[in-house]
Amino acid sequence: MIDKYVNDLSQSLVTRYPEELPPYGITRYGLKFIITNILPITLLLLVGLMLNNYNNVLISILSFSLLRMTSGGYHSKYPEICMIYSTTIILSIASLGSHFEGFEWIISGIALILVTKFAPSNIDNQTKILKKYFKYLKYISILTVIVGSLFQNPIVSCSMLAQSLLLIRLKGGEKND
Repeated sequence: MIDKYVNDLSQSLVTRYPEELPPYGITRYGLKFIITNILPITLLLLVGLMLNNYNNVLISILSFSLLRMTSGGYHSKYPEICMIYSTTIILSIASLGSHFEGFEWIISGIALILVTKFAPSNIDNQTKILKKYFKYLKYISILTVIVGSLFQNPIVSCSMLAQSLLLIRLKGGEKND
C-alpha cells in the first residue's frame, strides 16, 4: 500500500516538476523515507504528548533507533507491518518500561550479550557500508549498549533489549565476524 502510494506520488511529482525534482528513483527514495520514518516518529511523539508520556516516548525512540542504525535486525517485507511493529514496540516500552526500574543492569546485560553475539544482523541490503567494515558496526553497537546502561534508565534499557532481540535470526543463520 505504501509502496504503491509512493510510486504513484513520485511519478506524478517528477512528471509535473521535471526541472525542479531529481529523477524518479531519488524522489521515490526520499518520499519513502519521509513516509516510513519521519511520519511515524512524528505521530509517536504526538501520541506521547496526548498521553502525557512524551519524554518516555522520545527516550524510547532515541534509544531504539541509535542501536538499530548500527546493529540492524529484523526487517519486515512490508513497510506497513514495520510501522505497526515499531509503533507498538516504542509505545509499549514508553508505557511499561518504568515497571522494570531496578533491573536496568540485568536488562542491559542481556542486551549486551545479544548484541555481542548477533550484531550486525540482516544489514546487508539495508546499508551502503561495505561488509569488511561490519565488525566496526558490532563494536559501535556494543559501545551503544554500554553507554546506554550507564544512564540506568529502564526505558533506555528496555528499548535496547527490544532492539537486540530483533537481531536474532530464527531462520537459517548469518556468519558474524
